[in-house]
Amino acid sequence: MKQRLVSIVASVLSVLTVTTAPFAASAAEKTADYTIKDYTTAESFYSRVVLSKAFQTSEDRAERGEMLQLPQYMLDRMTTDALAEAVLDFPYFNDVYAFDDVQDGFDLMMEHFNGVQELADRDDVASVLLDKYCGEEVLTDEASADGEVFRLTNMEILLTQDFFTAKLSKKEKNKFVKAVASKMEDKAASPVYGEFTNNLLFDLAEENFKDGNFLKNLNEVKDGESFLVTVYTPNGSPVQGRASNVEPLSQTQISEYDGYCQTYYSAATKLRSASARYNCHSYAWYSQSTSNNIWLSEPYAYINDGSYHWTQNNNVGSKVLYRAYNSPKYPNGYPMHSANVYSYSGTTGSLVLQSKWGQFGLYRHTWSNCPYSYYYLAFAVR
Repeated sequence: MKQRLVSIVASVLSVLTVTTAPFAASAAEKTADYTIKDYTTAESFYSRVVLSKAFQTSEDRAERGEMLQLPQYMLDRMTTDALAEAVLDFPYFNDVYAFDDVQDGFDLMMEHFNGVQELADRDDVASVLLDKYCGEEVLTDEASADGEVFRLTNMEILLTQDFFTAKLSKKEKNKFVKAVASKMEDKAASPVYGEFTNNLLFDLAEENFKDGNFLKNLNEVKDGESFLVTVYTPNGSPVQGRASNVEPLSQTQISEYDGYCQTYYSAATKLRSASARYNCHSYAWYSQSTSNNIWLSEPYAYINDGSYHWTQNNNVGSKVLYRAYNSPKYPNGYPMHSANVYSYSGTTGSLVLQSKWGQFGLYRHTWSNCPYSYYYLAFAVR
């Protein structure tokens, strides 16, 4: 379904001019043009919302996400299988790949999308998702991908969450281990799936699914083309990162990732195509070179050693952090995303940034027209 929806949306977006919606508009005004009393499928609901005037005139990711909440009557009557399909078809599911830690992206989606919340509460979610996964084919070539390159990996993201693993019986767990190991081997042999996404299931499972046998099976087919490196702040402090000499994404994935962003973030300007060789923190704080192949986990070393300092000014050249919760490790807030100020004329709405979006490409965008508009901004300058 998602490919049909993306195709419909892309064709309509090509003839629409996106403008900024007035933030003072009421919720009723925002939803009036697409609210009707009965949708029979999530597909019909998503399509109507995405093509609505309210959706098209908003550039705020968080605002658009609110419009895509599934009506309660649909949630109440959906089978768990239909609900799982509705979650997999959620237009912004693929935003998880814009986060350095895909789990962070999924946690954000679960916090703000009622479809995932309802799915997690279903008693039969484990058996339904497991059967769906076992029956899902691994794509073998670009022609077979046909816009569905995200689907299997999105399913695997769901399979590593606590709400799934906690409800697996012993028999289902054994079935799951065998299915995952088999699909990992098939993906490793397919040109459709790059190294980065092949290994994503292992990384999420290691974080969420404490089972030695499961991890052992995955580790046997896990690729490993990246290696540790050390870079330095302007003041000379060492920062450990991970480097890749080859692109960890396949050409099919790069094409699909670029197409996804063009469809759902059409007002953002793509400066470079998707790549998993470097990430937002590396681009913003370390190097803007096209040869940058470093992935940094977080940028606070650049501030803690005095190379940069916090500022209230949003001047061109400032660094921007989209920050989440505070913690003992991150008293200044967990660094969800880094960006550089490209232009600013005195109002928040005029703030234009340039940043690398996780596995996606490099984009020039307003502060809210990106996957990170749920978080608050902080600025630093040398």
